[in-house]
Amino acid sequence: MIKTDEKYELVVSCITENQDSLYRLALSYTKDRQSALDVVQNTVLRALESYERLRNSASVKPWLFKIAVNESNRYMAKNKREIPSEPSELPEEAYIEKAYEKGEGNAVCEAVMHLPEDMKTVVILRYFEDMSLKEVAMATDTALNTVKSRLYAAHRRLEKMLKREVEA
Repeated sequence: MIKTDEKYELVVSCITENQDSLYRLALSYTKDRQSALDVVQNTVLRALESYERLRNSASVKPWLFKIAVNESNRYMAKNKREIPSEPSELPEEAYIEKAYEKGEGNAVCEAVMHLPEDMKTVVILRYFEDMSLKEVAMATDTALNTVKSRLYAAHRRLEKMLKREVEA
């Protein structure tokens, strides 16, 4: 059993170490920098409000990312009916982190951003945030086999998308 003070320190440390990753995850949902910052802020607040419920120190990162995924989904559901009225209020282009560029560069990131939300989340957490399949399952609150099947389906879709781009 972890002491309350130790839990708090673990959560704060995990937030600090993963703030860029949390931002990138939120940005992949919202496609807007300010909205992504709002989601990260809400994630941090929820984590700090509920850190006492954390059961073991090994699951801090997946627990934090689960909160981030839930906050991103909550934000998107709440704001999907809002339509910006002025051109200056339109969402910005998706920010692509240079660290995401692997091999094919932006084409891969762009293809990932066009995947369905459930597949995109699994791919981002697994490959861009370097989480294990078990951690991804915990973060998305899905069964390990579901994570594996989503990852496999995402691989097949990405392969088709990238082949089409190369042929074009």
